[in-house]
Amino acid sequence: MHFSIFSKYLLIAISLTVLTACMMSQEHSQPEQPFTNSQSAAIAATKAVEPGVQLGLYLTPTKVSHRVLELKRDYPDVLHGLDFRFKKREHKGVTVYGLRAGPFTNYTQATAFCEIVKKLGQTCVTAPFVGQVL
Repeated sequence: MHFSIFSKYLLIAISLTVLTACMMSQEHSQPEQPFTNSQSAAIAATKAVEPGVQLGLYLTPTKVSHRVLELKRDYPDVLHGLDFRFKKREHKGVTVYGLRAGPFTNYTQATAFCEIVKKLGQTCVTAPFVGQVL
């Protein structure tokens, strides 16, 4: 029984390592070029809708911040290189704050990340990486 739990954890750790390596290699493989003002504006608009994930809904921004600290403590390798934001919205008449993580290169990577963290017991759905920076 312990072997299967260890094997599952090892598989998840390896998957996360590969996902992180893919994300980092894509970041570094794109050469930087100077942009015109109109190109910079278009890039800024595109960046506002980068792929991300939502890792839960909370009742206050403080609870979101505490959850980020817990996640970073419990899963430092999984969350390495990700930024966090929260997005305020109404949900069934109640103001809630969605915890967002990202950005990802594309929604395929965001979906793969969600599949991995769901195996760790964390809720996760793909969502635009928007909101206030934590």
